[in-house]
Amino acid sequence: MSTIEAPNMTQEQDIIDAQKSSQRKKRMSIAIGIFLLIGLLWALYWFFIARYHEETENAYVAGSMVVVNAQTVGTVEAILAEENQVVKAGDVLVKLNPTDAQVALAQAQAQLANATRQIQNVFNTVSVTRAQMVQANSAVKTAQDAVNRRAVLVKTGAVSREEYDQAVNALNQALAAQKTTMEQNKSAGAQVAGTTTQNHPAIEAAKAAFRSAYINSKRLAVLAPTDGVIAKRNVQVGQQISQGVPLMSIVAANQLWVEANFKETQLANLRVGQPVELTSDVFGSGVKFKGTVQGIGIGTGSAFSVLPAQNATGNWIKIVQRIPVRIQLNAEELKAHPLRVGMSMIANVNTHQRNGAVLGTVAGSDGLSNLTTNVYAQDEEEANREADKIINANLH
Repeated sequence: MSTIEAPNMTQEQDIIDAQKSSQRKKRMSIAIGIFLLIGLLWALYWFFIARYHEETENAYVAGSMVVVNAQTVGTVEAILAEENQVVKAGDVLVKLNPTDAQVALAQAQAQLANATRQIQNVFNTVSVTRAQMVQANSAVKTAQDAVNRRAVLVKTGAVSREEYDQAVNALNQALAAQKTTMEQNKSAGAQVAGTTTQNHPAIEAAKAAFRSAYINSKRLAVLAPTDGVIAKRNVQVGQQISQGVPLMSIVAANQLWVEANFKETQLANLRVGQPVELTSDVFGSGVKFKGTVQGIGIGTGSAFSVLPAQNATGNWIKIVQRIPVRIQLNAEELKAHPLRVGMSMIANVNTHQRNGAVLGTVAGSDGLSNLTTNVYAQDEEEANREADKIINANLH
């Protein structure tokens, strides 16, 4: 009986082994198929998508940080802005004590008024000497006629020699007076030649001194040069400051961009004007920022460091460098989701469009506008108007 069952058990084991082998081959085929499918999908993804994107996590928010400096000397009397406060261009941030500036302004005003009166007198002298010259010319003509008449009559004895000599003396006196008046007219005329009371050099010099004193008095109120947020305040009440001392910093909230540092191996297909998708750590992947490559750096960060690398040394090791790429942000998206300077970002550049410039920046209305301010020009205009008022008030 045992001799009959042994072959049956062997056959069953062979069948089981064959089934297991078939299952292993099937699983292997499925695994190979899955790997091939994954490889095919990855190849398709790389060919159609991945090779047109460059991404980096080495990206940070940057912004225009405007340092507000003192433009004159003085003692801090009041501080009207604190850190994190939103300010508008022209808002008063700091006030300095006005006593010294007011004294200097009063002196400059008096000097301008005095210069105006003096130059006006010179112009009046020119007019007076011109009238005197007319009189002197007339006197010379009258004296010359008298001499001419007596010169004929003195020969016939109708006029005495003494009377003739008196006429000659009168002529000489008239000629001397004429010469004196002419020199006076030349001297006064030389002082005002080619000028008016409004543009005479003496008045212009006094006017410039007045403008300087006036603008200096206005600079006692330190103004915000642009819209933004106070980032750091360094000044304290009662502090004696000098010209050029930094008082506080303002970050222009509408002038933010992203500084993305790409490896040099990623730059081959990067072009100015390419679209960028960005995410921030603060808002997460749920908020996507749309940006544009505004410019690609002309050098690596190490090239512009205080101590640049000296690669011509014996123990040199190659390190892949990074190039800063400036990415312009959308102003409306910044309003909806404000960013702060220094925040971390992830930048993903779509490189499909490769017809843009490799060097340079986005120009025209597509580029980020430069910061400008006109808050300081108003002081000069007011100073000119006040100076003209003083000049006109002292003309007579």
